[in-house]
Amino acid sequence: MDVEAAKRPSRTFGILRAVSGVLAVGIVLLALGNIGVQFYANSRDLPGPGTLSVTAHVVAALLVVAGQIVADRYADWKAPVASLAVLIVTGATLWTFWWA
Repeated sequence: MDVEAAKRPSRTFGILRAVSGVLAVGIVLLALGNIGVQFYANSRDLPGPGTLSVTAHVVAALLVVAGQIVADRYADWKAPVASLAVLIVTGATLWTFWWA
């Protein structure tokens, strides 16, 4: 077996990896949007999303980016587990701060 081929991520979980990548970008954009809205609200003396929401979105963005890096770089069992972790963190963030 070629060593370089063993290091490349497999295409078996390509769709799962792609979906988790899109969701990771979405969470990062939501975190940046929350930060921007909070700064705008503070400058106008308006109620913004709040410290908890901004902090949670930033932490979620960091977690999903780390998970997506693992999903993109590994070809073994770590890739689908990391992609599923991205899906879970994204779902929990959206449910907690947007849908519930």
